[in-house]
Formats: sequence, structure tokens, C-alpha cells
Amino acid sequence: MIERILNMKFNDAADGKFTFAIKDVKPELKDADIKVAMESIIAKDIFLSKGGKLGSIAEAQIVTKETTDVAL
Repeated sequence: MIERILNMKFNDAADGKFTFAIKDVKPELKDADIKVAMESIIAKDIFLSKGGKLGSIAEAQIVTKETTDVAL
């Protein structure tokens, strides 16, 4: 099984980091789509971290994990 996880990292008001992860993202997801989504999250003030409001985009990664079951 292959799992794709989008990790979106933001800078908050206290210069801390806030990470939000989405599982099972589509393979055709584009960098531009991720940037637009992250800008929208900041603009709409959707999340509040322990360091306050999200202020800017820090980085994003798509992590791909493959799991192979072992026959026992």
C-alpha cells in the first residue's frame, strides 16, 4: 500500500511553526494548488496555533510511504 501525506508548515505570530497534514492526497496535486490552499488557510484564519495566528507559509512536502505486509 502506498500512502501520500501532504505536510503544510506555517509560521505563526510567535515565530513558531504549525504543521497541518492531509492524508491520501491525489498524485496529480500540483505545487501551485498547494500554495493557493495554504494562502487561503492563512487568509481565512482557519487555524490558531499555540503561538497565535498563522502568519506565513514556511514550507510544504508530500511524503510518500510504502507499506508491505509480511506473510507470517
